[in-house]
Amino acid sequence: MTAIIDQLYQQDALEWIGLLTGLLYIFLAVYEKPVCWVFGIISSACIAWKSFTEYFLIADGFLQLFYVGIGVMGLIQWLSGAPDQSGKKPIITSPLRRHLIVIGLCLVLSYPVSIFLIEYADARYGYPDTLLTLLSVWATILLVKKDLHTWAYWIAIDLVYTLLYWLSDGFLFAVLFLVYTLMAVSGLWRWRQAV
Repeated sequence: MTAIIDQLYQQDALEWIGLLTGLLYIFLAVYEKPVCWVFGIISSACIAWKSFTEYFLIADGFLQLFYVGIGVMGLIQWLSGAPDQSGKKPIITSPLRRHLIVIGLCLVLSYPVSIFLIEYADARYGYPDTLLTLLSVWATILLVKKDLHTWAYWIAIDLVYTLLYWLSDGFLFAVLFLVYTLMAVSGLWRWRQAV
C-alpha cells in the first residue's frame, strides 16, 4: 500500500488536471449539463499527452484526441438539440441489432489495427487497447446523441481501462477510470429513470 501512495505522489500536474477535469466531466454528463464537454476536452487532452509520451497506449492516445474533437461537437449538439419538456435534449435508445453489428465490426477491425500499432508504434496492450478505442468511439457517438445505451458501454470499457492504466503505472488515471465506471452505473440508472 505504501508503494501505491508513493506512486500517487509521483504523478505530475498533467495527471492531476486530467483526473480532476475528468471527474467534473463525468459528473456533469450524468446530470445532462452541456458544460461537461468543456471539462471532457481538457481531461482528454491531458490523457492523450500522457498516453503518447509515457504509457504508450497509442490507440488510447488517438482516442483521447478524438474526444477533444467530439467534445466540441457534443457541446454544440447538446446546446442546439431540440429540447424536451425539461428544456434538455431528450434521451433516446437505439435498436439491439445496431449494437451487435458495431460490436462485431470492432472485434474484427481491432486485430489488424492492433498488429499495426504494436509493430510501428510500440503499443503496450495492442488488441485490448485498440478494441476499447473502437468501442469508445461508438460509445461517445451514443453519448453525443444522448442514447441510454452509452452507459452500458462505458461501464465495461472503463473497467478494462482501469486495469490497463493500473498495469501501466498510471495510478491517477486508473482511479479516474474506476470513478468513471461508478459514474457510468449512476448514469445508466439516472438516464433510465428519465426515459
